[in-house]
Amino acid sequence: MYKVKRTIRYEGTKNKGITLISLVITIIVLLILSGVSIAMLTGENGILTQAKRAKEETENAARQEEKDLAELEAVVNGEDIVIIPVDDKNPGELEQENETTFVINSIEDLVVFSYNVRNGNKYENQTVKLGTNLDFKSDKSYVDPDRTDYGVYGYNGNLKELLTTGEGFIPIGQQQLEETNNFYGTFDGNNNAICSLYENIKSDKMITVGLFSINHGIIQNTEIIDANVIVEGSEGSTATVAGGLVGINYNNLYNNFVSGDISCTGKSWTIAGGICGLIYEGGDITNSCNLATIKCENKKEVDGAANAVCGGIVGQVEGEKASIEKCFNKGNIICDGGNTQIIVGGIIGSMTSKGNNCEITNCYNAGKTQGNSASGSIKHIGGVIGLLKSSSLSNCYNIGEVVGIKEGNIIGDNFKIGGIVGTQSNNSQIDNVYNIKNVVVKNGSQDIRVGGIIGGTIKKDVNDVNANNGYNIGKINAPEIKIEQLGGVAGSNLLSFNNCYYLESSCNVGVAGSETFIGVTKLKNISEFPTVLEVVNGENAFMEDINNINGGYPILKMEN
Repeated sequence: MYKVKRTIRYEGTKNKGITLISLVITIIVLLILSGVSIAMLTGENGILTQAKRAKEETENAARQEEKDLAELEAVVNGEDIVIIPVDDKNPGELEQENETTFVINSIEDLVVFSYNVRNGNKYENQTVKLGTNLDFKSDKSYVDPDRTDYGVYGYNGNLKELLTTGEGFIPIGQQQLEETNNFYGTFDGNNNAICSLYENIKSDKMITVGLFSINHGIIQNTEIIDANVIVEGSEGSTATVAGGLVGINYNNLYNNFVSGDISCTGKSWTIAGGICGLIYEGGDITNSCNLATIKCENKKEVDGAANAVCGGIVGQVEGEKASIEKCFNKGNIICDGGNTQIIVGGIIGSMTSKGNNCEITNCYNAGKTQGNSASGSIKHIGGVIGLLKSSSLSNCYNIGEVVGIKEGNIIGDNFKIGGIVGTQSNNSQIDNVYNIKNVVVKNGSQDIRVGGIIGGTIKKDVNDVNANNGYNIGKINAPEIKIEQLGGVAGSNLLSFNNCYYLESSCNVGVAGSETFIGVTKLKNISEFPTVLEVVNGENAFMEDINNINGGYPILKMEN
């Protein structure tokens, strides 16, 4: 019995063991099968993963097809910028790339970003990126161009209509100098463009206008295409400032581009620039260019402490340690002072340093620079800079015509007009410069100074003013100016020159009516001159124009 029981008992235990093992094996198999099923569903090559991937690929293919069609349409229409329908699931809410980086993917995003800055979000230590090309005039750049629910952001009515008519886009940041809600972060255009920017703003207070009104941050890699910026300061406005990218700038601007039209009118200080109106208390502009036409007009009825100042890259530079480097202008510039002082230059209108640390290097101007005035106030007109004071300029050239027009018969015109610098004074120096284009004066009379390189200087302010290695082949066309007031190099003899040269056919005198002057040499033939590239390429910033994009004259390497 025992054996039987034992056997039975043993047999029973054995069967239970087999059953338990089978159960475990079954569970393992099921787990394995389950795991395989889960993997098949959610793994790297799972069904769900593959479906998700296929959906994304389909969406990407559709977007790519839209982009290809947009590119084809742009080519057919002769356009350079491709606008594709925006892909923004949360318009008006900047997408976050990470904790410190935000992305603008639609016009709605740009509008809300501007509102955020004006209302206290300075984006300090944060980056805001442009995710795609945007065009204010194109429905493709809006999630809903006809929306009317953006009143809180300053647009009461049809959004697209309000952005392209009336006052247009409200600039990023507050527009008065004393206000503090401005941008302090980094704005990265990501080599994308903002097209058809339209602003038409009038004020009886100080006003600063651009894509950004006042900037304390870094702005880089941004293109402003076909802008139409119109700013008008009425009676009572202390200053009117306009720029294609920035009105007033305190920080660095790098690799930016502006085209279109900029118009700035006022009755007090009136300042305009293609990239920036005014650099205040420091800040650099590097690798940037302007193709916009700039018109600056001061309508003040009586002469006084108010100027009209404009430049292709920046209107006016104040403060210390500012620099303009590797920039060029191809936009025409007209500055009308009426009864006030005018200062205009192809790159910069006025550059006055408090600490002798401001610099202009490796720049060129190819746009026409013109100054008009009816009063007896001072006018500074230069192919590169209008007024250079306590600053330096080097490795620059001009191929744009420089014109000064006197309106009326005012005696004591006090014009200073130069192919490179209008007026150079007080602890300033120029090195390695070349003027190719004509310097023209219309309706000139007494006290006008005209030079192929430098117009003149301020008599009371001629401490340590030098010009080195300068060349002029541009013709001086000023038939009404006394010979002692003009020169192939300079219209004033109150400067020091070293290795400066002028072409005999450009002007028969070198400096202020003198055929010979220390450091100045007349050459009879252009073949005796070095090439422009040999003169301005001391820092290897330029290269030959092998594709003839600049009329054969040197281009900056960033243009290649």
